[in-house]
Order: sequence, then C-alpha cells, then structure tokens
Amino acid sequence: MRVSYNWLKDFVDITAPPHELGEKLTAVGLALDALDLREGPEGGDAVFDFDVATNRPDCLSHLGIAREAAAVYGVPLRRPEFDLRETDGEAKDRFSVSIEDPLLCGRYCGRHVSGVRIGASPDWLKARLEALGVRSINNVADATNYVMLELGQPLHAFDADTLQGRQVVVRRAAPGERLTTLDGVERELNPEMLLIADGERGVAIAGVMGGAETEISLTTTNVFLESAWFDPVSIRKTSRAIGLATEASYRFERGADIEIARYACDRAAALIQTLAGGVVHRPAYDLYPGKKAPASVRLRRKRIAGFLGAPVADEIVERIFERLGFSLEQTGDGWSITAPSHRIDIACEEDLLDEIARSYGFDKFPSSLPSWNGYGSALPQESAERTLRNNLAAAGYSEIYSYSFSSEEAERRFRPHAEPVRLVNPMSEDATILRTSLAPSMLAAVLWNLHRGIRDLQLFELSKVYDARGENRSLILAACGALRSKSVHEPERAFDFYDLKGDVEQILEAFHAPLDAASDDLPPYYHPGRAARFGALAVFGELHPDCAEMFKIRHRVYLAEIDVEKLLALPQSRRMKEVPRFPAVRRDFSLLLDKATQYADLHRIMMSAGIPELVRVAPFDRLETGPFPESKYSLSISVLYQSAERTLTDAEVDGFDQRLLQILEQRLGAQLRK
Repeated sequence: MRVSYNWLKDFVDITAPPHELGEKLTAVGLALDALDLREGPEGGDAVFDFDVATNRPDCLSHLGIAREAAAVYGVPLRRPEFDLRETDGEAKDRFSVSIEDPLLCGRYCGRHVSGVRIGASPDWLKARLEALGVRSINNVADATNYVMLELGQPLHAFDADTLQGRQVVVRRAAPGERLTTLDGVERELNPEMLLIADGERGVAIAGVMGGAETEISLTTTNVFLESAWFDPVSIRKTSRAIGLATEASYRFERGADIEIARYACDRAAALIQTLAGGVVHRPAYDLYPGKKAPASVRLRRKRIAGFLGAPVADEIVERIFERLGFSLEQTGDGWSITAPSHRIDIACEEDLLDEIARSYGFDKFPSSLPSWNGYGSALPQESAERTLRNNLAAAGYSEIYSYSFSSEEAERRFRPHAEPVRLVNPMSEDATILRTSLAPSMLAAVLWNLHRGIRDLQLFELSKVYDARGENRSLILAACGALRSKSVHEPERAFDFYDLKGDVEQILEAFHAPLDAASDDLPPYYHPGRAARFGALAVFGELHPDCAEMFKIRHRVYLAEIDVEKLLALPQSRRMKEVPRFPAVRRDFSLLLDKATQYADLHRIMMSAGIPELVRVAPFDRLETGPFPESKYSLSISVLYQSAERTLTDAEVDGFDQRLLQILEQRLGAQLRK
C-alpha cells in the first residue's frame, strides 16, 4: 500500500520525520517495505510502501494509515471536510435502484450528478495520484480514484444517460451472460457472479470493473455515482474466475467498511462538483439490507497476563482501545469492547489481546515459556532412523531435503507403472503429483551442485514416496566425483561401484539384513553391467548413461535405493556372546574358480558346511590372469576357526580345511591353486 506523507497530514498532525513514522508504524504491525523521498517545489514529499496484512483492509487507505499514526502519537484524527451542495429535486424520480441479492450486496449507495463538464484534473490532484502510481484519466474518474485512496472505499461512476430504463439493479449474472469491461475484453459470466445492471443488460461486474458501454467519456454530462459493500468471498471468486484483479477488487475481497459507503459517496459527489461542476440531486440512494448491530467482545484482565506473559494496567488498556476507535464498557472481571465497523478482523478475545500487544509494545513483555507437566516421546521408528542417519553421516554422506511435489513426466521415467497421487490444486505444471520415487529430486540436487562447481558429492535423502496404494518411507544415496581428494601423501581416488556397495552393505548389516546379492530385475535407469540388488531391500549401481544424458549430467553418478519400511521391519533382537577365551586359527587359500562363479555363492556354501568352529570367511586378493586357464580366476580367501570350549589342534584344523575344499570342489568345481 503506497501512502503519501503530505496526504497523511490532511488527517493527522504529524511532526515526526518520515523515517521515524515508518519505524513507529512498523512496530505496530504495518511493515514498511520502502520509503521514497522526493524533492518538489513545495518542500517535497515522502511515499511509503507498507506491507498491509490481509486481515487489515482498514489500512488500505490514507485514512486507515492516519488512524494508526494518530493512535501511536496520541493525537486527534480528522476526517476530510467537504461542502456538498444539493438541489431540491427528487433524485428518486430520476432513477430506480434495487438489490435482488442482499447476501452479496449488503449496502448500495448512489448519487446522481447532472450537468458535469468532463476534462482534465487540476495539477494538485494529478500529482497526488501519480505519486502513488495511479494514472490520471479525467476529472470524474480521478475523483473516484482519489476517494478510494483517501478513504479505502472503491467507487464507480457511470454515464447516467447510457443506463437503459433509468434503472440500476444489483443481481446475479444470467448463465452465459457476457459483458465487455473497461479494458476492452469481453468476459463470460455465470450465476455465481454479482452484476450491476440497468433495465436491459449488465453494465458492471460488481466490485471488480465497470462496463465499456457506460464509461465516462468527453461527451458525458450526467453521472450516476456508485458506492457499495459487496461480499468479500463473492468478489474474490469472481476476480479469480475471470482473471481480473483491480484496485477495487483488492479492497472488496478483503472486506470494506460497510458504514463508510454513504460518506464516501457524498465525499466523491462533492469532489466531482468541485472539479467538474454540476448539480447533485437529493436525496442520495441508500439501500442497506445488510445492517447489523455491532458485536461486542469480552476482554478479561486475567487473560492479558496469561496470554501476553505480563499484566497491563487498566488505564493503559483503555487508552489503547480509545485511541483505536473502540468503545469500552467495564465489567466485573474486565471490559466489554465494541470494535468500530472498519475493524472487521476483531472477532474474539485473542484479537483484542493482539491489539494490546502491538500498541503497548512487544518489547515490554518478558520472554517466558508456558508451564508444562507432560513429556514428549519419540515416534516408534525414530531411534532406528536416527541410527541410520548417523551411520550415513559417518560414511561421509550429507542429508538433503526436497519437495514432495513432482511432475508426472519426470516420475514416469523411474516408476512407469505406479499410479500417482494427483494434486487437486497444483502450484505449477511441474508439481502436479506427489512423487513416486526419490530419484528425480536427488538427481536434480546432484545437477544443481555440479552446475556450481561442486563435483565431489555424497548425498542422501530419507523421505516418503507415494502412490495410489499409500505412502512408503524410502532412502536414496547418490555419489559422484572423488571419494578421496589428491594430497601430497596420496593420489585422488574416484568414487566407484564397490564403494557404494560397501556403504549399502554397512547399512543392511547394521539392521541384520540378509546380503543375498543378485544382478537381475534391475530398474532400467541403472547401468545393466554396473548395478546389483540385495533382494527386495536395496538396489544400487551406476546411473544409466541414457538417464544421465536426459538430466544433462556428464559425470558418473552412483545411486542406491533402500526400502526403509522393510529394513526397519526386520527383527532386531540381538544375542550377546562371551568373548572367546581360546585363540583363533587363520588359514589362507588361493582357489581357482570359473569366471561365472560369484563370491557370494562361495561364501554361502562355506558358511553352511556344518563346521561350528568356522567363524569368518573373507577375500583378500583376486587375479584375473596368471598361470591358469583363461576361463578361471584366482581368489585368495582367509578362513578363521575358533572354539569357545577349547584350543583347536592342528589335526582338527586340517580336517576342517579338507572338508571345505572337498565341498567347494563338489559344488563349484573349485581347485586349490598350486
């Protein structure tokens, strides 16, 4: 809301400089976004740009801002004075005014002004309007805009001679009814919209914009002036439906002051008479079917201290509300307070407490916490998820958070058969569904970092994915670039598939998950030769080059996706073992295996050989070529034997070795390398 400092002085005697006034009003809730100091022949001016909250439509005018300034400085507020000269002729004989829908139009005021002369506005009026970014049109249109900026009440002037049947009817639009507005656009209306009509057709969209056929022109000599109150919800819906927002709709859809409609109409009529001449006919049209008794709100003394944290003296409370234009009546435990008509935001006791806080000063209330006798508790899986996050952080990963909204096109690339959850009211075309996979948002985060020169990345996100069946918690890891940077002690080492595999194994082992690896049934966005999975729990590997190209990523990116719901559902009971008192025996073997043989198969066969003393099997070397057939490879493994009851003899260990080698030869065709 743009406000002129010099214009404010018409309403209140302000001696404070503009910057001080801006600070004072900011402290009471009217945040100052900008202050434009301007030079001029009469000492210059300052234009404020206030951020007015949606619940304070009373501050969308100079009178409203001046009212707040008067309360801050404790000085009187003046309403504009004007001299309205009326004739003795009956205005009701000239026009018929009726309201067909009093729920959407609670008050309609009108004035008939005849014999006007349309022309340019005087320089002082042009200067005031243009200082606030309003273009000067002509003296009659400028008068209505001036009063709107002055009092906050939108008005509209019709060329009275174009109103057919000399009627003004406030009604709903007929189905399919059309109206060309002042901007030259023909708009289709519907019965949910309120219309100002004459005896034959619509002439204005109520509260939004007038019609082109009845606008003020250079040939206009008779004016019908409108000042009304329209239902805020109706105006908001109409403005959105036709895609047209105006200064009038901006004020009406937030809630205008129904009591100022007549005053604003008379003020505008007097200003038109001053600027364009003419005769104002009496009496004014004033249809007021929506009149209501002012509501009173109870304010209790004990609630002041309980809600704000400290008591406030009675005389201060009463002074605050009197300055703001409220009326008070003392009761036994506090006051019965009636808000003025322009304060439509006052509905309950908490609203009154807010008024005390902002006017008295937030800095005068000490910081304190409410008393609390309860206790908090973590969600069922909070501890497990915290362990998961800590393990990932220890492995060098940083957590990211991304939006749950996504586009269906992006999601189809990763889960083409998932039925997405569509948003009823999406924020944009790129956010029409809830995401079915964490991969698109993770790759977008990787690309964002790469574009900014950050190429060594290890990221993870633990969040929800959605489809028509419900929601599921999922974990995704992403890495690219170097695992270890170059230094004077060691060369750079790039992050590779086996680093990712180790990280995934560490996560699964922490939750006692089986590590049965497989390379089949991989999602198509993984590289078929550089990806694997651990059952239904995890899939991991290098991003497919085609998918990387689709995201315009020119680096190798490694992904891992883990189903957290299934992972945390695994039994987590642990059995404690006594530290063995007897020494372990290690034996190393170099085996020749077919190149199609996987280590996972070898490990599973050895651990299921029925040797209780076998506690660990681990590989430590692999040769692809050597003094052996090309169809073979050499794998060196370390085997650890240990008994909890005795020290193992060499004969026992030799027997274990022979048994293992025999089983491996029978099951896998393995041979001991000579």
